[in-house]
Parts: sequence; C-alpha cells; structure tokens
Amino acid sequence: MRLTDSARRLRTFRGYDIAWLFGAGNSAETRAALVRFWADHGAIDDPFAAWRRTFEVGAVALDGQGDIAGVSSFYPDILPADGRPYWFYRTFVRPDSRVVGLAPQLFDCTFATLAVDYGGEPGAPEGVVTIMENPKLDTPAGLRVIRQSGLTLLGTDVHGRSVWRRRFADT
Repeated sequence: MRLTDSARRLRTFRGYDIAWLFGAGNSAETRAALVRFWADHGAIDDPFAAWRRTFEVGAVALDGQGDIAGVSSFYPDILPADGRPYWFYRTFVRPDSRVVGLAPQLFDCTFATLAVDYGGEPGAPEGVVTIMENPKLDTPAGLRVIRQSGLTLLGTDVHGRSVWRRRFADT
C-alpha cells in the first residue's frame, strides 16, 4: 500500500513504519486496502462494516514491503461509567506480525496523536477507552503491557470484558 503524501509518519518500530491516516491521509485507495486487509485476516467479514470502519482508522503499521500489518481505529462515544466523552479504541494486528510491542506502539502513537490534536478542546473526548475483546490479554503478561500503556482498569462491561481508560489530562 502506498501512503498518500498527507499521511503523517509517526515512527518506525522493529521494521514496521507507523503512520497516521485519520483525516487527510485516508484516500479511497487506502480504504480499499484496509477493507481487503480486514477481510483477508478474518477481522471484519462484512464489506460495508469494514468500509465504514476505514473512516475511524487512526494509525497503520506497514511492514517492510509496504503491506498493512496492523491498524488502530477509534470512534467518539460516551462512557456510561462517568457520562463523559472518550475515544473508544480498537486495534488489529495480522497474525504473522504480532511481534512483541507492535500493538502497544499502535496504541501509544494513537493516544499521543489524539492528545495533541484534540486534547483540551472544549467538548472533545477526554481520553481513550478500550474494551478488551481478546481473552488472551487477560493474563499477567498481557495486563502488564496494558498497564505500561498508562491504561487504568475501570471494571467490566455487561459482557464481562475488561474496560480500560487513559485520560489526556493524566499524561
């Protein structure tokens, strides 16, 4: 996948380039590549749901060949626990690119960019919330990585998934 000139390169981690696509960096060509990426790896099978989610993509990790290896996405919503607005964060890294540290790098890049671009803006989300859908992360090692990203456990949702939050003001 070729990034548009408007995509911001954020960093390189273990041979993966991480770039910011939210907004101007998200072209029709990029959206088509994202839809194929999710379909090819069984992450989002419904083509319309995948297309809709392309508008929520924040950061993308590209491997050495320029192929999508991982994606962060987010959407604004209200956290029922406190009635405040947050960015609700999701990530997906393709199985052969699940190197230690890549998913946290996507989170850190996304959090930092959202904090700079929107933190403190009146009415804007106050931080990031993530709901852990992968039970493999509820292990001592997984929880350690989650906490190292600055996330704080709030509890569980109605489905028993752990809910984590990091506020921009706490950084």
